[in-house]
Amino acid sequence: MKIGITTFGADGHRSGIGQYIINLLAALAELDPRESCEVLTHESERAVFAGSGLPFAVRTVTDRVRQPLLNVAWHQVALPAWCARRGYDVLFLPAANRRVPFKVPCPTVGTVHDFSALHVEGKYDVARTAYITRVLPRLVRGLTRVVTVSESSKRDIVNHAGVPEDRVHVIHSAADTGVFTPGDRARARRRVATAYGVDAPYVLYVARIEHPGKNHVRLIEAFERAKRSADLPHRLVLAGSDWSGASEVHRAATRSSVAQDIVFTGFAPAADLPDLYRGADLAVCPSLYEGFGMPVLEAMACGTAVACSNVSSLPEVAGDAARLFDPLDVDEMTRVLRAVLTGPATRAALETRGLARSRMFSWRASAAQTLDVLRMAAEEARA
Repeated sequence: MKIGITTFGADGHRSGIGQYIINLLAALAELDPRESCEVLTHESERAVFAGSGLPFAVRTVTDRVRQPLLNVAWHQVALPAWCARRGYDVLFLPAANRRVPFKVPCPTVGTVHDFSALHVEGKYDVARTAYITRVLPRLVRGLTRVVTVSESSKRDIVNHAGVPEDRVHVIHSAADTGVFTPGDRARARRRVATAYGVDAPYVLYVARIEHPGKNHVRLIEAFERAKRSADLPHRLVLAGSDWSGASEVHRAATRSSVAQDIVFTGFAPAADLPDLYRGADLAVCPSLYEGFGMPVLEAMACGTAVACSNVSSLPEVAGDAARLFDPLDVDEMTRVLRAVLTGPATRAALETRGLARSRMFSWRASAAQTLDVLRMAAEEARA
């Protein structure tokens, strides 16, 4: 079986979807050598995939098609022609919540990570919101099979996009447990102090600096309240690139009475993330919506206590291994922060449960299930 795999809409390796593709490809490469996979990517991202040592052919298209309108047109006109020339038995679109062709001459499987625009008002501009809410559902309905990363996202795909439930397959993502592992906290803190100037205990939030969706502003307020009420020595480390609405987050931090204890690291390279997690007393994810919530599992895999929102996919991923809170309730968020940061026994229990929870998710299992869906789609076309 010849499988075509696109990487468009994945932001190279810098986004969660980019990491999803890289980890899934690595796991697919270990499964079944009978499968022939061909990866299609932008010229500027060739090194991300060709240099990874994976036994897949890598084909490239010009970076000119990155421009959004041109990229949409390319998917509708050029990609179908490409599939015909290459003779794919099935086309896999790992970022199908961003780019999907209307019709190609082979079966299609797409991973729709989320429909976050339905849940977070103002997340995207008017044009992108219109595409996601009006155009994308029709394109997703045209896929032979749909993969998604949580039951929460599946509900949106069935209810909003109108895809029959039996055509939607929930395949969870995972943390790379070869990278995200427990380690010496003191040593990790020394490295974080050197790299980011954080020389005190800290609370960590790994997410792009985006407002309102990632909910940084309420987290800053809850951190301020918890720090003042319990006389905490902690700092709040916000690791991520500036995104839409970042100025609101920076303003909130500047105006806070604990502004000197709020650290923006900017984009944190993947190599720094394990130590950032290991060095934290608590990893927090107060997001208003997540299709999966990878930082929750990554922190757990590093043996770090986690507290997160009780909405969308986050309870599904965290199970009973994290303290949950209403992301709209600053008082509740404050109580959770204070309870974990001042309770060594509470923190230790979360660390133990979280580590066990993280081991229930596996990229190898995810890749095997995805390959089954790809085979299913190809076989349907031959039937």
